[in-house]
Amino acid sequence: MRRPGLHAAGVRLRLHICGDTRRMLEGMGRLGCEIIDIDSKVPISAARSRMSPAQVLLGGIDPVRVLQNGTPAQVAAAVADCHNQAGPRYIIGAGCEVPPDTPAENLFELLRYAESSAV
Repeated sequence: MRRPGLHAAGVRLRLHICGDTRRMLEGMGRLGCEIIDIDSKVPISAARSRMSPAQVLLGGIDPVRVLQNGTPAQVAAAVADCHNQAGPRYIIGAGCEVPPDTPAENLFELLRYAESSAV
């Protein structure tokens, strides 16, 4: 089978579209990207239900309300919630760019969760 464009060159693709993309999730899932990065405005459960179970999802955590302004406990709860919604094909990450004033302890909480849930 002939693979077009970037895939033919061996590139792995990650797609992120800012904002509420619920109306186009099915199409995003059909693009053939290895990773679909989900903005925090979209519930991860919506992306998971409209894409293949094999699709890798990333993100979903509110970068301002949770990562920048939340506590480590709130970060842990948010990442666990996203992970539960997404299932095993999930990469922990913010649902957009991480603000520069995000406390280090909140970012370390993402790392702690990732290390504790590694298979």
